[in-house]
Amino acid sequence: MLEVSGVPTWHRTAIREADRPGDLGAVAALHGLLYSREYGMDTTMEAHVAADLAELVLARDREAGAGPGRLWVAELDGGIVGATGLTRSDDEPGRGQLRWVLLDPAARGRGLGRDLLARALGEARERGYDGVYLWTVAGLDAAHHLYEQAGFRTTVERETRKWGIDTVEQRMDLTFG
Repeated sequence: MLEVSGVPTWHRTAIREADRPGDLGAVAALHGLLYSREYGMDTTMEAHVAADLAELVLARDREAGAGPGRLWVAELDGGIVGATGLTRSDDEPGRGQLRWVLLDPAARGRGLGRDLLARALGEARERGYDGVYLWTVAGLDAAHHLYEQAGFRTTVERETRKWGIDTVEQRMDLTFG
């Protein structure tokens, strides 16, 4: 590794399916830590993520496959620094839901966010989905920029109290053409 003034200029990055023991806990913890530090959210954010991740894994076990969805993690020097997932939408047949999109600010600027998003959108296309939607909150500027570059458009906005903060919840949609 090269260093300039003590700052590493090269790091080993990887994106892989989150199928190892500890991956789910690391993704839930990363959500809890980053959203608390950056946006003042409380522990219900981490609990919500942990419950949804557990449901994905249990559904995959019940169905003996990846039908319910997949989760990927981004690694930087062997540590998990980000994630994204894609689940099928049981409420909207033929569409997928992008979930758990997160990247530690220290890992941004390396293309990992774009690579994670591309992995999930590629999976959605392989599954033959008509499109993908996601739920987010206002103020996540780096994530919103990434979504808009990929073609997502905001379709719903509503004020809410969620995860210990007053916020604007947003739905964003991408239709494959």
